[in-house]
Amino acid sequence: MYVSIDVGKTNTRVSSSRDSKNIFKKEKFLTSQSLEEEKKLIKDAVYKVTDLEQIQAISVGLPGIIDRISNTFYKVNTYPELNGLPFQAFLQGFAEKIPKIIVENDALLAAFGEAVGGSGKEFDIVAYLTLSTGVGGARISFKEIDQSYYFSEPGHQIIVQDGREDPFCGQKGCLQSYVSGPAFEEIYKMKPEECKDGNIWSDYSKHLASGLINIISMWTPEVIVLGGGISQKFDYIYSDLMDNLRKEKLFPIPEIRKSALGDDAGLLGGFIYISRFI
Repeated sequence: MYVSIDVGKTNTRVSSSRDSKNIFKKEKFLTSQSLEEEKKLIKDAVYKVTDLEQIQAISVGLPGIIDRISNTFYKVNTYPELNGLPFQAFLQGFAEKIPKIIVENDALLAAFGEAVGGSGKEFDIVAYLTLSTGVGGARISFKEIDQSYYFSEPGHQIIVQDGREDPFCGQKGCLQSYVSGPAFEEIYKMKPEECKDGNIWSDYSKHLASGLINIISMWTPEVIVLGGGISQKFDYIYSDLMDNLRKEKLFPIPEIRKSALGDDAGLLGGFIYISRFI
């Protein structure tokens, strides 16, 4: 039995698989702001999805920066008490005897899932951006995670000098402070899932395009896959987004696609990653 855990800022998803390809069982709950409570909820969910079968490997996706060389958490904004601690500190109490443990940035695992088995599977160079409570992303090259890629946080690039302050990172004018779910609500005074106003989505698309142009110039992707809850409004975003991207004259504009795996991208990415080690 294999387990994949996706800890988002809003929701946590825990799933099991018997073949590291298909989801066997899945549990979902609101992410707790208390680390100890979150660990307890995850432990309970793991028991539910595995039917107490022996776990061979476990994958965990967390929002934050992971140090893969020392196997420690470099910076986890949701649980700063983990900063500098080994991965076992998060799994303590139920995963000490598991043979293989993988801990990664949550958006990177979602990117991996989309690149290998989702909207990016036809391409060699895939950029993924999640538009949710937070804005994360990663670049996947030839179906592999680049282990030298330490800091993959495209949501924290600055797109407006001295712009809006982001409450998560404290920066002013980063992409996340304009295109995340909470930012959308603050700027436009409504939830993104309720918005059908083309003018609002046109304005939103301008900020998103600024971030994507930077991603294109640095990552040279063949396709950009948009995930997260706001990607469900893809049809409202796409036309204005492409119009803004085409104003950029230096680099070729890649295909822009909506996530094919949806909320399961991170879970499936975790299972695919596990399969590389078994």
